[in-house]
Amino acid sequence: MARQQLNREARNQRAAVLGGFMALGFLVLVAGTVRLQLIKHEDYRQLAEQNRVRLEVVRAPRGRIFDRQGRVLADNAPAFSIVYRPPEFGTAMLDSLPTDQSLLLTSILGLSGEELNAVVKRAVHSGVSTPFRSDVDPVIVSEIEESRGELPNVEVIVSPRRFYPLGTAAAHILGYAGEINEVELEARKDKGYRIGDLIGRSGLERSYEEALRGKDGHQYVVVNALGRRVGTLDDIPAVPPTPGEDLKLALDLDVQQALELAMATVARGAAVAIDPNTGGIQAMVSRPTFDPNEFARGLSRARWQEFMTDRAYPLLNRAIQSAYPPGSTYKVVTSLAGLEEQAIDPTTHMPASCGGGYQFGNRYYKCWNHKGHGSLALTAALAQSCDVYYYQLGLRLGVDKLATWAQKIGLGAKTGIDLPQERAGLIPTSGYYDKRRGAGKWSRGVTLNLAIGQGEDLITPLQLAMIPATVASRGRVARPHVVEQIVDPISGQGHAVSPPPKSAVVLPAETWDALAAAMEQVVAGGTGGAARVPGVRVGGKTGTAQNPSGVDHALFICYAPIENPQIAIAVVVENGGHGGSTAAPIAQKGLAARLAPQLWAAAKLAAARADSLLAHGAAHVVTATPLPVAAPDSLLGD
Repeated sequence: MARQQLNREARNQRAAVLGGFMALGFLVLVAGTVRLQLIKHEDYRQLAEQNRVRLEVVRAPRGRIFDRQGRVLADNAPAFSIVYRPPEFGTAMLDSLPTDQSLLLTSILGLSGEELNAVVKRAVHSGVSTPFRSDVDPVIVSEIEESRGELPNVEVIVSPRRFYPLGTAAAHILGYAGEINEVELEARKDKGYRIGDLIGRSGLERSYEEALRGKDGHQYVVVNALGRRVGTLDDIPAVPPTPGEDLKLALDLDVQQALELAMATVARGAAVAIDPNTGGIQAMVSRPTFDPNEFARGLSRARWQEFMTDRAYPLLNRAIQSAYPPGSTYKVVTSLAGLEEQAIDPTTHMPASCGGGYQFGNRYYKCWNHKGHGSLALTAALAQSCDVYYYQLGLRLGVDKLATWAQKIGLGAKTGIDLPQERAGLIPTSGYYDKRRGAGKWSRGVTLNLAIGQGEDLITPLQLAMIPATVASRGRVARPHVVEQIVDPISGQGHAVSPPPKSAVVLPAETWDALAAAMEQVVAGGTGGAARVPGVRVGGKTGTAQNPSGVDHALFICYAPIENPQIAIAVVVENGGHGGSTAAPIAQKGLAARLAPQLWAAAKLAAARADSLLAHGAAHVVTATPLPVAAPDSLLGD
């Protein structure tokens, strides 16, 4: 009996303990439920929502770029990118890919494990999707899609890519855009830039970055547990991207392509065409060139290294970033200075006639024509480019008066063109020589070289174009510019870029008449005959700049028509020899494209037919071209 009593008490105790544990467990469950449903409800609701809904950025297309007639120079095209999207929750944030994923991506994308992990690290630290490769072909897209289960954080996205439909045409004007780097991102983070955004690197893409860059949109998408997109969230409306503003240029694609075609065989050089009345750049060519589409697609390290080690510097815009001695093209400036300082008039003959050179002190300064020109007045002296005439005129003027008139038309200083990294050049003064050689320690002989565009004179091809533009506009020196209008892509309404300021070189009409007559004679019967265009009155000046490192540089400047100027051109061909035989024919093509389009079209057609016949085995082709070749004697000279 006592034993039964003890057994019942033991069972009751065990039941009480078990009941206590059950009650405690129930209380824990209730407490947990209360915590989940009440206390932490909002936190866990947001976490669950993040598991279901994700905010995605929709990239805005950059603004387009058009020539003066509305022809597209830069546009956008859809492109596929392979990106790494960092996990948003639940998964450890790793700075590198698992080995199996790394090997798989290496085989598909052709990137090394180091390159892949650098992208992963950048994405994880920034919390933003980061591209492994941009603008990939459909084959790679299909391989990624087939491997979705093995690559949980790798996605294919579609975004606008910069596209230049004409390839290398106007490449140095347009420039290129590349993916923003970390330094730029840090500097521009307050302006809404993100990893993967494009930013202008050169040319107009850089100068007008703020206008060309649009405003990104966004949308909410539904994702599964692996973070894969399965649909869009209709409850929250998407915000569409706002495209960047378009640019309408002063550039004339016909003139641009004519000069590019004419310079196709030039290894190094530049050409600039400008509207002398407005300062609008009608064409700008730099050789060698590049295809900006390469940068839009994304360069490999090897290809970028090729650009950096190329001694011809194809990314350099020689039209504004290289400076050259102007050679005899500078004689136009010397003539202008001489007329205005009353050192000469159009009928003046110098005391010493040209017998092939000029003795000054203990040095004999040669003329390019060793046989001599005899005694000449201004028009003939400029037309025949007589060095002896300008040696004596330089001595009458002196260094500072020459410099003053050069600076008045914008030489030796930045023009203020709306392109980046313009070079200033150099027009030396007496102060320059005092500083470099010591006061009183330099000879007046430097003036002889400066008067014919040699010595320390250095000007860019763009500044060179300002010489004929100044004569053509009779002193209304307009600031060069490329962009005419910035256009809203949605409304189509454009607003003109602030009119460039103009400075006036006020001279008597007789001065401009004398210069125009002399420059017209250069082309009509002098050293610039290769620039003649049938039915068009052309004023020009040849130049041959001495080059201590090799063959002389060839230069030519011109404007037309004389009676109603519409275009001014400057051409520089490095190591090209004589300006009359090398640079003048290039300028002729630009003049014809602008002023005689029917003749230019016929000339292109004749050239194309000749090329076709030669390509099909013809030994020799004779064609009649409507653009005449100057007589051999006019191709020689300075």
